[in-house]
Amino acid sequence: MSPPFFPPSSNRRRLLLGGLLAPAASLPALAEIRALPGLTAKHAYVGGFDDTLLAVDADRPVQIASITKLITAWVVLSAGLDLQETLRVTDEDVRLSLNTHSSLPVGSRWRREELLEWLVVTSDNRAAATLARTFPGGWPEFQYQMRALMTRMQLFSFDFGDSSGLSSVNKASARDLGVLLVTLAQLPYFRNLSRKTAVGGKLNVNRFAHDQSVALLAGKTGFTSAAGFCLAEAERFGNRTVAMVVLNSAGREERAQDMNRLRRFAQQQLAG
Repeated sequence: MSPPFFPPSSNRRRLLLGGLLAPAASLPALAEIRALPGLTAKHAYVGGFDDTLLAVDADRPVQIASITKLITAWVVLSAGLDLQETLRVTDEDVRLSLNTHSSLPVGSRWRREELLEWLVVTSDNRAAATLARTFPGGWPEFQYQMRALMTRMQLFSFDFGDSSGLSSVNKASARDLGVLLVTLAQLPYFRNLSRKTAVGGKLNVNRFAHDQSVALLAGKTGFTSAAGFCLAEAERFGNRTVAMVVLNSAGREERAQDMNRLRRFAQQQLAG
């Protein structure tokens, strides 16, 4: 399989300026580093829209598990749907989420904005299924919009088989996830969601949302047996927004340690 095509940076920058968001402050021009001692993740990325500080097999599309939910939330918000509309959880949502554990019982009703909180904060798969099922046009249109949104950004490594990340079809490269995270970090709604420490008595599954020393702007964890332990974040370092992505780390603790390694690396590079 041929590697995904990555457009010239000028194309991507022009696209963002003309259609979505203005780019965040650029990172300094530093040499790309392709390894980091102690890193267990098979794929990693540190950088911004057009600037790369570190890339470890970062252009290979791989399974991203629940990091998918960031795109699910963005599709809902991009469509301008009524966030106060009440949606009902059905048996179909149980089937679509493959009977995984959920805090949302069948028959319960939630505002769309509440489902977005369950989606991003606690990574509830049933919330993802409900949001996609109730989208105008249902899942086929939702899937189309997921792909269209990524294509518009020229992030061609993305593909989607469901709205939660349980599907093996859901893939992206670490580099494209980095660009996505820097984009989402500019949206106040995502910043608030990512830093929310709990919803409905359930804690945010991202431990760094609870760490006051981390200037978290956007982020999501992910895990399936095939994808391994994944984490994608955008954080603030001084006046710069930096994306850090680890995919297929060796374990839950190793995932956190990998992110800490990337954070220390970014701090050292930007301080130099």
